[in-house]
Amino acid sequence: MRFLGFLFLVMFSLTAFGQKKDTAVGTYAENGKLISITNLTGLSDCSPVSVAGKVGKVKTEGGVAHVSIKYAKSSETVEIPLDRLASDERAVVFKQLLRKSLMIRVAGYRCEPDGAFKAFSIDRVY
Repeated sequence: MRFLGFLFLVMFSLTAFGQKKDTAVGTYAENGKLISITNLTGLSDCSPVSVAGKVGKVKTEGGVAHVSIKYAKSSETVEIPLDRLASDERAVVFKQLLRKSLMIRVAGYRCEPDGAFKAFSIDRVY
């Protein structure tokens, strides 16, 4: 009986190590262009926000990109976490999805009423 309990303990410990890290998922068109990326952040209790507009300034600080989205004579700042992106996909995101004057839709969570919101998905708008 002790052996069975020890076996369960070892088995459940090994399954915890077998879990992989959450990664962002990109969606590509038939021509190979990146059109969407999801799962940039996990679930949150903060209020959901969505903004569609043209990409303005893009600044990168460590593992976060700060993007200005311009829409209807207004502007919104978005924080895009880069830690869930694979290193080869980071370059693709900046070349094909976060280019200046490109129309995108960003959805995310806003925890502070006045601050920038943190994105969980980015979609290209055609």
